[in-house]
Amino acid sequence: CSEAQKLLNIAKELLHTEEAYVKRLNLLDQVFCTKLTEAGIPQDVITGIFSNISSIYLFHDKFLLPELKTRIIGEWESTPRIGDILQKLAPFMKMYGEYVKNFDRAMDLVNTWTQRSSQFKSVVQNIQKQDVCGNLTLQHHMLEPVQRIPRYELLLKDYLKKLPDDALDHKDAESKT
Repeated sequence: CSEAQKLLNIAKELLHTEEAYVKRLNLLDQVFCTKLTEAGIPQDVITGIFSNISSIYLFHDKFLLPELKTRIIGEWESTPRIGDILQKLAPFMKMYGEYVKNFDRAMDLVNTWTQRSSQFKSVVQNIQKQDVCGNLTLQHHMLEPVQRIPRYELLLKDYLKKLPDDALDHKDAESKT
């Protein structure tokens, strides 16, 4: 496997994991959040649990994923790089601070509402039974955004190891690790 092929493989892994991640964000925002709202769970509880997950989902679904897809699938031959995309979109990653800071409180709220509200518990259990959940709990899916940023860092470090020192992408990719 040539170095160029290894770089493409890492880029494809980033794209593949990003697609799976966006599906899980969709599950949190468009399924759990929506169904609990429809069930009449108070908005302050929903916000307390899901924080700014809608903003995170929209960012990945409308910006990061489409840009990665275009570059890695459509433009890789002429533009074999991902650092510039990550560099440009990096300021948006600050959104994660709010989600991570709120995470412990969110977990407490899920546990409290599961114990105290049969409606809440029923909605969550019904969603968790669906194939889309992959036999995982709401709490497991809520952990995903907390774990995502370190995964980007690991993939970028791997990418940088394979990147020639004189590559155009080196400066952009390096500033993101």
